[in-house]
Amino acid sequence: MDKKCVIVSAGDFVPVDLDLNDGDYLIACDAGFLNVQKLGLLPDLIIGDFDSLSETGSLGLSALREIEEADPSRVMRLDVMKDDTDTIKAVKVGLSKGYTKFYLYGALGGKRVDHTIANIQTLTYIKHNGGKGYIMEHNRVLMIAENETVRFHAGNTGYISVFSLSEVSKGVTLKGLMYNLDKGELRSDFPLGVSNEFIIDEEAEITVEEGTLLITAYFSEEL
Repeated sequence: MDKKCVIVSAGDFVPVDLDLNDGDYLIACDAGFLNVQKLGLLPDLIIGDFDSLSETGSLGLSALREIEEADPSRVMRLDVMKDDTDTIKAVKVGLSKGYTKFYLYGALGGKRVDHTIANIQTLTYIKHNGGKGYIMEHNRVLMIAENETVRFHAGNTGYISVFSLSEVSKGVTLKGLMYNLDKGELRSDFPLGVSNEFIIDEEAEITVEEGTLLITAYFSEEL
């Protein structure tokens, strides 16, 4: 089983089993530390400028200080004035440790849509640095496909949408879905690929020959 880096941020979060195994690396980003605490877990690393944690009250900051006093290497404090978001800095740490599979939780929603957009861009950053990244929630997953084929096993029910992040994505083929497409084009200025559906007894297949796609899958049952 591939080792993975699991990153928990401060967006919307429904407690789920993070399915951590030996060799996996758990990072909490800023107020994402509180999301990890809900699961009764101690992160391998807590990273951030802790502006959002400060907004949650004193309990989170007190718990952070206790951990930092006991094991300073477990906390990485960032300057508020920085180019990296807390989440993308966490990705860079994971990449530096040799991880190529990243699961991001708490990466959507929250009070600021700009962080959601930044985290979607982070998936592309992971792809361009030799990794595979997934934004995970209890009933949906977001991923990037770039010049490749992505498959979903039979048995899934729910909705799946495909958006072009590049100006034009060429050679887009959708198979095993309610609405199929054969070597078509998707463009960044028109949402043609929104609200497709899984067919429960068919394997779904999404191919893009040239371009970058954002795939969002909403499952009828929790992941």
